[in-house]
Amino acid sequence: MTLLRERNIPIRKAAVGNISKKDINDCESNYEQDPLSCVILAFNSDLMPETSPSLKVKVFSNNIIYKLIEDYEKWKKEEAKRLEGSEIDRLTRPCKIELMRNYIFRQSNPAIMGVEVMAGTLKVGMDLMKNGKTITAVKSIQHEKESVNSVEKGKQIALAMEGVTIGRQINEGDILFSAINEDEFRKLKELKSHLSHDEIEILKEIAEMMRKDNPLWGV
Repeated sequence: MTLLRERNIPIRKAAVGNISKKDINDCESNYEQDPLSCVILAFNSDLMPETSPSLKVKVFSNNIIYKLIEDYEKWKKEEAKRLEGSEIDRLTRPCKIELMRNYIFRQSNPAIMGVEVMAGTLKVGMDLMKNGKTITAVKSIQHEKESVNSVEKGKQIALAMEGVTIGRQINEGDILFSAINEDEFRKLKELKSHLSHDEIEILKEIAEMMRKDNPLWGV
């Protein structure tokens, strides 16, 4: 107990003996609030024969207390990174593209033209904005005559865009950004350790763009 407190490891419950079904259920009840706290550290003990393991509860068992704590701390660090990675995948990632000159394949319905991905990753279904206003969405992407779901920095592709006409809402040479709303922006800032340098720079550009109309945007 003293070693756990010295390492600032919170203790919800301490007991003597093997791990019971009730111990598992009590621990599992905290999963929705904090999955990283659904852990049982078993020193010189194990699951009772009638106790089934749970996918939501991580059990560490060891007869050496220092190894037990070491395994737990290593898992917690890796699991925190994994959960953050899962969270950021649900957000709109920063992306910046340039509409290439002399590569118009269709004016509208959908508009199709050559595009270069300047930074980030472009994905099918991604909303795109121009000058801070969402104007279109990625309908499809073709790279080297094959349809793909995403394409990264440096690639030149044929991009189909919905709801816009070339020469009206968009023009050759335009720079478009992935449409990131204010809530997503704040979350991306918190998770910026999972972003590339280019993606962080795009976030700065988007913030500067949006703050022309609202100085407190994303703050």
